[in-house]
Amino acid sequence: MFDYENGPVKFIHGGRYPHCHTVFIDDGPRALIDAASQEDVLLSLHRERPIETLIVSHGHEDHIMHNHLFPEADFWVHEIDAPVFSDVDRLIDSYTPESADERSKWRDALINVCHYEVREVDRRLADGDVLQFGETTCRVIHTPGHTPGHCCFHFPDQRLVFMADLDLVKAGPYYGDVGSSIEDTISSLEYLAALDVDTYLTAHGKGVYEGDPETIKRYMGVIFEREEMLLEFLEEGPKTLEEITRKGIIYGPPKIIMGFWDLALSEKYMMSKHLRRLQDQGNVILEGEHFHLK
Repeated sequence: MFDYENGPVKFIHGGRYPHCHTVFIDDGPRALIDAASQEDVLLSLHRERPIETLIVSHGHEDHIMHNHLFPEADFWVHEIDAPVFSDVDRLIDSYTPESADERSKWRDALINVCHYEVREVDRRLADGDVLQFGETTCRVIHTPGHTPGHCCFHFPDQRLVFMADLDLVKAGPYYGDVGSSIEDTISSLEYLAALDVDTYLTAHGKGVYEGDPETIKRYMGVIFEREEMLLEFLEEGPKTLEEITRKGIIYGPPKIIMGFWDLALSEKYMMSKHLRRLQDQGNVILEGEHFHLK
């Protein structure tokens, strides 16, 4: 049933998008962090003894898949990401769809595939909050970058941290939302790398990692590798954002996931953030619609 156990903290693999892995806290009031893994396992746990608290690491659709199965549970999320659970259009806005058709596809997917539902937030989390479940202590770490309210969860007695979507996958970090930030992502990863823990748990990918800071640094290094490839492309001559997007530095050729997520748009938004960062550093200049090296 569990893919990792450390006392009352247990880990359930969730499979590919739009699912994610789940942390189950089985001590005192039972809790789930990111209830988007295996529906049968989660329901079995609930039948055994009710799940009283749902914690969501951040406001993304692949972390809420099975929340609707626990309507009586308290709902906790960081205060900054809380608004996306009050209105599906707020969540769609964070992705910046570029047409009415894209908005319609996202709305249909969020409601009918990911089971989005408006949910009242019972507790708005903040950095440093200490969550107590029986004898189990969990500390909230606000780690913005992926989303503005993204959180990780540190279990000091178990010497582990759940890193949510700072997920250590080979593809590297994602910062394609309106409120995403490369600088915040780097700062959050640097903070996590300094934690003295034995185990990293993540919401995607392998899920369970030895607590080696070098693993985080390699993951963070993908950000700088992308930037180097962008600079090398600009060495060939001035480029428009559309030309840079078509280069596919992050995701390669255009592809659509699940019929509604156009990765070319994510590529475009993430490259835009890199270009702004390089402009701020004085390495790139925008003239008209073309970016070129200074």
